[in-house]
Amino acid sequence: MRKVALLAAAAVLLAVPPLGVTAAGAVGKQRVVGCQKPRACWVTAFAFTPDGSELFYVERFSGEVRRVNLATGDDTRYAKIGDVAAGGERGVLGIALDPDWGPGQERVFVYYTEEHPEKNRIARLERSSSGQVTTTLLATIPAAGFHDGGTLHFGPDGKLYAVTGDAGVPGRSQQVANPGGKVLRMEEDGGRPGDNPFPKGKAFSMGHRNSFGFAFDPRTGRLWQSENGPECDDEVNLVKPGANYGWGPSSGCPDITESGPRPVEPRWRINPLIAPTGMAFCEGCGLGPKVDGDLLLGTYLTHDILDLSLNANRTKIVGRRVLISHPRAVLAVEAAPDGTVYFSDLLGIYRLT
Repeated sequence: MRKVALLAAAAVLLAVPPLGVTAAGAVGKQRVVGCQKPRACWVTAFAFTPDGSELFYVERFSGEVRRVNLATGDDTRYAKIGDVAAGGERGVLGIALDPDWGPGQERVFVYYTEEHPEKNRIARLERSSSGQVTTTLLATIPAAGFHDGGTLHFGPDGKLYAVTGDAGVPGRSQQVANPGGKVLRMEEDGGRPGDNPFPKGKAFSMGHRNSFGFAFDPRTGRLWQSENGPECDDEVNLVKPGANYGWGPSSGCPDITESGPRPVEPRWRINPLIAPTGMAFCEGCGLGPKVDGDLLLGTYLTHDILDLSLNANRTKIVGRRVLISHPRAVLAVEAAPDGTVYFSDLLGIYRLT
């Protein structure tokens, strides 16, 4: 999911000394969605209905949006997005469901890379009782083979948030009105909320390179985000409205947070690289008191889910360890409405037990 020098990647796969390791068998997993052909699956993102009865997921390359009944296991196609670009970090990259989901208001929001022309799109899908799907375009973001971002979530304020990449042009991240390299905040119809921190565009924060995950702390409402560095400095950020996180034309290794006005330092600067991906909070997730309240973070290079514990004010990371290791790269990490944490890889979706 990202360009990393082969030697750096090999070094990361061997060990990440500062993290420590959880005792084997402490946390398990159970597969709930599976497939045999990676290019026909590759679950980049998934989301739950508010009552927790159903799970929606996207297949990155096929363009399919699929719907799973968690009680029966029935897995059916909800919609198919056409003209999806493949390769690099492109494809169907994000999904969110209307927080007011219910009869007559089943609206699915997706983030995907369109091939002709090459653009990232955020769109709303609505399926009628006859099965017809109506697509409404909400936002257009620069696209490239790499650095496309793509994660979508509704915040506790009811607004739709998205993380976007710089699409290979670092200067975009420091241009407030350019949607590339930002956390975006918008209404369900794609409009700009009147209380957004910047006077132009839909940016909530700026100065981001590329991200595959963010999550809202259920105890504080604060937004935490994972970010991929170049040859150094992967990051975990506590994102504040109107803040600049420093990626831009002046950035470079080491200490890449240096571009633009008043760049904010990450809460965790990660070396060697792990390629952080999805994030979710364990809030009553059933994994025990040592994990409850912690931030869980997936990794692409080391194939782990990390357990990050926070201080009493929930503004700093004070402990970190490997919660569970997986044979393949971890993609999305999400908490269901009942608190249970799930994660995905290129072959399916799993529940942590």
